[in-house]
Amino acid sequence: MILALLASAPAMAQEGNRAGLVIAHGDGSVAARCVAFDESSLSGAELLMRSGLDLAMEAGAMGVAVCRIDGEGCNFPQESCFCQCESSPCLYWSYWRLKGGEWVYSNLGAGNATVRHGDVEGWRWGASAGETAEPPPPMTFEQICASSMATQQTTPISEPKTSDEGAGDRGAGEQSSGEAGEQRDDGQTHEDATAKNEETVSAAPSPVAAVGALLGALAALPVAALLIVWLRRSARRRP
Repeated sequence: MILALLASAPAMAQEGNRAGLVIAHGDGSVAARCVAFDESSLSGAELLMRSGLDLAMEAGAMGVAVCRIDGEGCNFPQESCFCQCESSPCLYWSYWRLKGGEWVYSNLGAGNATVRHGDVEGWRWGASAGETAEPPPPMTFEQICASSMATQQTTPISEPKTSDEGAGDRGAGEQSSGEAGEQRDDGQTHEDATAKNEETVSAAPSPVAAVGALLGALAALPVAALLIVWLRRSARRRP
C-alpha cells in the first residue's frame, strides 16, 4: 500500500529531548531544525515529519521513501517519488547520520533508524549513489540547538528609566505612571490633586459624628422650650 505523508507539525525545541536536523539543498542553501520530542527515542522519519518542513513521503513494504523536503524533490503522488532518478544523473534525497563529528551515509531507511536526544540527522539533495554522495555541511548538535536553548532563559526585566533618561525614548502619548510632578491641564501636579482630595475626605464628617450632633440637637429642644415658657411668664408678672 502506498501513502503520501505530508508533515506540517511545527518544530518544537523548548523542553524534553531534542535532536538536530540538517537539510542541504541542491543550490547550496541549508536549513537546520532543532526538533523536540517527549519519547526516549523515535525514528528518523518521525523526526523529519516533526520538523515543520514541507514534506512528501511514500510508505511501502520496503519502508518510507522521502520524495520532497522543503519544496525540493518530486511531488508525490502526482509524480513518482524518484522522478529525478529515473535517468542519469540520479537526483534524490540521501540520508546521513552524524557519528563522532562526521557524517556517515545511512543504508538503513529513515523509518528504521533510531534517533535519541543529542543526535543529528542529515539529508542532502544531489546526484551520485550510496556513499559517493556528497554529505551535508558539518553542524553539531550544539550549533543547531543553541538558539532554541537560549530562548528558554527568562528575559531580564529592565529597570525603569528616570524622567531624564527615558523621556525622549518613549513613543507619542506614552507616559510613565511613576514620574513625580506630572502636570495636569489646570496646572496642578498629581501630588497636589491627591493631597487636596485627601483633605476633602478628612474634612467630611463621619456618620458617627453626624448622628451624635443630631441627638445633641434633639436633646436641647426640651430645654429650649422650657426656657421660652419661663421667659414669657416672667414678662407677664412685671408691672
